[in-house]
Amino acid sequence: MKKFSVLLAAVLIVSMLPAAALARETPADLGGAGERLIEKLKDRAEQSIEKRLETIERVTEALGDAQHLTDEHERILLAELAAASDGLSALGREIESAETIAELRKLIPSIFEDYRIYAVAVPKAHLVAVADTIVAAVDRLELVASSLQDAINRFKDAGFDTADAEEALAAMRVSLGDASAFASPVPDTVLPIEPADWPDPAQSTLEGAHSDVRSAREDTNSAVRSAHDVTRILRDLLREG
Repeated sequence: MKKFSVLLAAVLIVSMLPAAALARETPADLGGAGERLIEKLKDRAEQSIEKRLETIERVTEALGDAQHLTDEHERILLAELAAASDGLSALGREIESAETIAELRKLIPSIFEDYRIYAVAVPKAHLVAVADTIVAAVDRLELVASSLQDAINRFKDAGFDTADAEEALAAMRVSLGDASAFASPVPDTVLPIEPADWPDPAQSTLEGAHSDVRSAREDTNSAVRSAHDVTRILRDLLREG
């Protein structure tokens, strides 16, 4: 955060200088102080780009390890991350080749404005991966619910009072339905977001998706608890009977 603040402050200071003068001022024209400023701006920009490239690499590896990320979602996210990596690398070369403060004043903001790695790219990848994981969990739990229904039917056929177990199973199915309703739309909601959409509508869309994912996770956990309740009730019936 400190490095970013220093870089941003330097850019703001530079932006206040006369544009006409900046357009023709090279390190030699500006003297020692100007040369040091240009080198400092370049160093800070290089660090900011390198930090983002490292983040992209980590997120790319995480997506590759995500077991429940769909192939299509993985393809879209990896393509976007690769394009951002290539773009930032090319931008870094442009910044390194720049000879005037005016060039740097134009190029450096692109690091933050044209890519939005932390504001957009990383949250998108996280939300899609989590949503896909929840959807996969719901699918597995639906199979569990079917097995529990079969067990309840066998107990009922054997003369047991299964009302409590049926109630718990019904609650499980409601939670699964809610979890799916929250999680399933998230990828299609956030994948179209681009850096240029920041802050509106990107920020509000991502915040809404975060809220939906939290709700979906809570509903999934509630479904698991209900499944345990069904199992406990049936076990108690068997022990009492």
